[in-house]
Amino acid sequence: MDDQKTEWIYGTNEDDSARFTLGEKGSKILACIGLNPGQARPGDISGTLSFVKRIANFNGFDGWVMYNVYPQRATNPKDIHSQFDKKLISDNLRIVRQNLIDLNIKTVWLAYGDLIESRKLFKPSMLELYKNLEDLNLDWKIISSPTKKGHPRHPLYKPTKSPLYPFDMDNYIQKIL
Repeated sequence: MDDQKTEWIYGTNEDDSARFTLGEKGSKILACIGLNPGQARPGDISGTLSFVKRIANFNGFDGWVMYNVYPQRATNPKDIHSQFDKKLISDNLRIVRQNLIDLNIKTVWLAYGDLIESRKLFKPSMLELYKNLEDLNLDWKIISSPTKKGHPRHPLYKPTKSPLYPFDMDNYIQKIL
């Protein structure tokens, strides 16, 4: 899509230190949950988000939206808060849920890899996000097979033609998180 015709989905906090949503609207939108947002913005989605967009398109989606386990912007997950920011978590839970409902999204691709273990707050944040969305009966997906540690693979450096596979989220939550 031409950026001039793209209808962006974008939400940040007041000082832009956190991003809750970034994507492109379509008639069939794929949600992707990563670990934490970097510096990408509408019209500037180089890196991971360009992979997300291409993989979404390959799988028959004409739109995509990126959410995150923890919404604080950081290029390196090790730069993330060491303690929970309760307001950020609360805002993320509320915004992701409402966004999924408003955009009628049913398919959610998990894509964060073993980095979920890099900060103590990531796993509990993912668990809270899952609990907040559980009643929406989402169709959870991953690309490739889980990592050796059992986590959904990150999309960076994965082929554009990566199919989405069903993912047993209940089992993952019980065994891994």
